[in-house]
Amino acid sequence: MRRLRGILLALILAAVAPAAGGALGRASEGAAEAAGGSAAAATIVVSSPAPTSSPSLPASSALAGWSNRRLAAQLVFCSVPAANPSAGRKFAKMGVGGIVILGGGAPGSIGTDLAAVLKAAPHGVKPFIASDEEGGQVQRLRDVIYPLPSARVQGGWSASKTKAAAKDYGARLRKLHVSVVFGPVADLDVPGRYMSSLDRCFSPEPKVVGTHVVAWVRGLRASRVLATVKHWPGHGWATDTHSGAARVPSLSVLRREDMVPFAEAFDVNVPLVMVGHLRSKGLTGDETPASLSRQALTYLRGRTGDTTVIITDSLSMAATTKALGIKLPAAAVQALKAGADLALFATGDPRPVIDAVTAAIRSGRISRAEAEAKVLRVLELKRAAGLAPAAQ
Repeated sequence: MRRLRGILLALILAAVAPAAGGALGRASEGAAEAAGGSAAAATIVVSSPAPTSSPSLPASSALAGWSNRRLAAQLVFCSVPAANPSAGRKFAKMGVGGIVILGGGAPGSIGTDLAAVLKAAPHGVKPFIASDEEGGQVQRLRDVIYPLPSARVQGGWSASKTKAAAKDYGARLRKLHVSVVFGPVADLDVPGRYMSSLDRCFSPEPKVVGTHVVAWVRGLRASRVLATVKHWPGHGWATDTHSGAARVPSLSVLRREDMVPFAEAFDVNVPLVMVGHLRSKGLTGDETPASLSRQALTYLRGRTGDTTVIITDSLSMAATTKALGIKLPAAAVQALKAGADLALFATGDPRPVIDAVTAAIRSGRISRAEAEAKVLRVLELKRAAGLAPAAQ
């Protein structure tokens, strides 16, 4: 089934690009899982194909006329306060790839406001409009739509009830022009840890989490809203990455436990995966968090296939900038070079980030071919969401 999916997606993408190679797929995953152990996993990381080589996503003639800056902007995902969504118009005019709604206090006019944001985008390529809609304490539009129970409560539901809730909520989001949900959370509920303290996890059991993650993905898909499974490789054991560096168990443990719900999401073709700022022995290789680690993102790409869009968690969090002693633009370039497709940040003007990514493409630090491959992935999702014109 996975190989068939890769072939079908490659044929679809052939309409976008004049020459399409074979789909990367995840053919090596079975052998990797059979190997077991952290030492074997480390070998897998080294031997996995580079995340930006993208043999089934060749540079498209449709992007030949795009400037480096236009490409760079599509790889940037900035934010607006829910109380002032109209602020996103100036970002849309820059051609950013996406805008996430943060905070509370969304006005009743938010649907009209977001329609105006989308209309401001140049060349007919509109930004993703995303929102954290997990339920419980993390639900940006609860006052405009309705409150959802926390993930912990939902974890006690049947899968059909979870899917129905996601479908209904997704339909309401779609009417407000929200095209992406940063959710569901696929992290395990580990008592006493940060994510657990906010009731953001479905269950301590990987299979139970996977069941509800898949239900959310399918429910949102039924309403034409794109789900983002998060926070790979699993945030359950971590401290709060908003305030500093965080570590999770070794890769050998993650593969047996924390990565299981993510694998189930990949099996149902979840369109986006968010990578946390998490360090793990055998996965990230050093003190670099997964969101900026080429080794970790190579490992992830080997499991998602070529078309899934990889987005970082907010790069303005202390686990990246403060912990590594770098500024936001440098973090964005490092994440994209490592294999992410979208660099997300929750604070700040996107222009310095676009400047830095543009300079990286111009200098070859991020090759033009790599940048085009990333943009092609983004455009495929945008076409599916009605945010970009059909391929010529």
